Amino acid sequence: MTDVGQTGTEWVPPIGLLQLPGAHVAVIRGLFELAAFVADHPELPAPMVRATFRTPPEFDRELSAAEQYIAARAFVDQLAAVLGVTPVTGAGGSHYTAERAMGSVSATACAITPAHLAGWQALMSYGDSVQPEAAPADHAGGA
Repeated sequence: MTDVGQTGTEWVPPIGLLQLPGAHVAVIRGLFELAAFVADHPELPAPMVRATFRTPPEFDRELSAAEQYIAARAFVDQLAAVLGVTPVTGAGGSHYTAERAMGSVSATACAITPAHLAGWQALMSYGDSVQPEAAPADHAGGA
């Protein structure tokens, strides 16, 4: 691989010349770097790898939450067709997901209902408000 950033074309061994968008090349490069790292460190446990396909950013522009959800579901359907899987609606109907395992690597995309997402965002808005009490000195991992 070359360390010089190029637009549109990049050599990636052993694949060869890639004529893909830069973001795609960056993912492929990262996967090769991860593979090399795993090969170089057999003393470590093998990692779990999950590739999450996010809906394209243009889905977020000037669309209502309901329209974004409809577009995200269509994206999940599109990915499911390419992966050869059937999308699954999660418990309570809040998540619509396509996922396929490729060995120990999984590829996934998920659409979340606006109501569920709003509830999660409300819950997380309190995230910094609750702090655990300090551990007693004899449990602090030190003296």
